[in-house]
Amino acid sequence: MAWALYDWANSAFATTVMAGFFPVFFKQYWNAGVPVTESTFRLGVTSGLASLLVALMAPVLGAIADRSSSRVRLLMLVTVLGAASTAGLALVGQGQWLVAVGLYLAASLGFWGGIVFNDSLLLHVAEPENTTSCPATAMHWGISAAGCSSP
Repeated sequence: MAWALYDWANSAFATTVMAGFFPVFFKQYWNAGVPVTESTFRLGVTSGLASLLVALMAPVLGAIADRSSSRVRLLMLVTVLGAASTAGLALVGQGQWLVAVGLYLAASLGFWGGIVFNDSLLLHVAEPENTTSCPATAMHWGISAAGCSSP
């Protein structure tokens, strides 16, 4: 149950922050007064950097998750990183796009790191016959969370 609830909460982050408010705030508030072409370029670079960070870190985090006995502690660590970074976005002032980029990158690492460590727990929290139904349930809840939390 906890495994699926974590996945549910992550889905809300993806639809609300990543796809919802970050692009809008980034272009209209943290890049206020900047030509639209430049703010769009900055948003694209930010999204690209986040993807690159995930691509570089995911194999490392996955290996740590597979070999470590501290999956739950690492899951808590990246969850706190993601939540604190996301909350920190509320404190970023108008025009401070570089601060927003740094916090977004940290939040993305927390989000994707959370997925890696949460997924590594599946084999330890579900009975072998439930290793496919547990993610399916979590995906169902995640889609529900996405629909409920979207702007």
